[in-house]
Amino acid sequence: MKRMACFLKAPEGDSKGCVVFTTPERDNVVRSSAGTRATLERLKKRYLVGLHHNWHDYSFRYDPLFDFSMAGDGDLIEVNNAPFARIPLDACNFSPDCFLQPRATEPFWDILYVARAVAFKGIPELFATVRALYDTGHMYRVLFICPTQKKTELPGIANLREHFEAMFSPRERQLFTLLTLDWDYPFPLDLHTLAFFYRNSRIFLHPAPEERRCRTAAYAWAGGMPVVANEHVASILPADFHKPPYLFKYENSSDIPYAVISALNYVETSNSDWSAVSGEFSGITSAAKVDAMLAKIAAVSGRGRMSSHAIVTTGLDIRLGRHHLLAVGGNRIGYSIEEFCNVLMNSSDDILVKCLHEADPEIALGHYVGVNSEIAKGGSARQLPRDGQATEPQRSSGGRALWTASRRWLEAKRKR
Repeated sequence: MKRMACFLKAPEGDSKGCVVFTTPERDNVVRSSAGTRATLERLKKRYLVGLHHNWHDYSFRYDPLFDFSMAGDGDLIEVNNAPFARIPLDACNFSPDCFLQPRATEPFWDILYVARAVAFKGIPELFATVRALYDTGHMYRVLFICPTQKKTELPGIANLREHFEAMFSPRERQLFTLLTLDWDYPFPLDLHTLAFFYRNSRIFLHPAPEERRCRTAAYAWAGGMPVVANEHVASILPADFHKPPYLFKYENSSDIPYAVISALNYVETSNSDWSAVSGEFSGITSAAKVDAMLAKIAAVSGRGRMSSHAIVTTGLDIRLGRHHLLAVGGNRIGYSIEEFCNVLMNSSDDILVKCLHEADPEIALGHYVGVNSEIAKGGSARQLPRDGQATEPQRSSGGRALWTASRRWLEAKRKR
């Protein structure tokens, strides 16, 4: 089964590292496989094992297999009131530095939204909002960046492009750009390019009805960008900042146009504390917070000490919540949980630290699948591939898919 997790912190001798799995892996692999569960139990000898909640859960049942949960305040309700360790941060708190760069002094777009073409993202609400704005003479410039698959599932919208063109005239489409991206789903743009669009837009609109812990909204707050959203989307923002200029909140979808107008007409003063808001979503700041929380969890639970190795923030905004179950493209890792755990248990500290400093640690770990026994016996570690040449394990049937995917990823990285 090609499912995976996030390698968060490297072990150091007898001091523990940390690995975080996601709820789709828990629900679709761990709960259905006694063998996988046993593998995770063995992993706990060397690591704290966490659970990243990719969606809020009001019927949560604590499983002691996981040492802690990563979820925000109000995102979890344990049905039996059982106590459990929780880190109130997750993938959305690890925005890369490119989103924290200075914003354009004269942004080109008035309104930005970034969302995949899936049902829960509020695409009908977005279209209805812009329609209402244009009908009342508010001709704002809007950019909607929308990664799409070959087949999209949007209730009431059979064809996204045709639906959009039916709702908005050619003249209006000069102002409202629906930028559908049908390659490298779900991440067709590298984050530096995506950050450019954020820096050159005035406000971020997130009209999803129920989504919480939204990464795209977090990017906006990280960069000092006002967000129009409801209380669900705003759940990642500390309550002290649930006010302009940070948040322009609405209750019902029919109120979104008024919130947008308020945000775009708001005159910001010198009293704003954007540095504090940005810090909530900075990868560097969040890594330090998580490190301290892990040390406390390990001590309180009697699991020992955490290693002194720092948490490397590279890609954690994506990697912590990667959907490995049914994912495609850059959201998929081509080897199993069992192989992943075996590499983590049997590899030397030096190799694990080296992998953590690669651009994608989970892909880097995959290069050692199949050579665990050699590493465990103290043999020389296999070098990562160079010049497009695969090593013997990568030419095997088990490693071929990973090798192909990793080479594609590396080539794309070089072109950026």
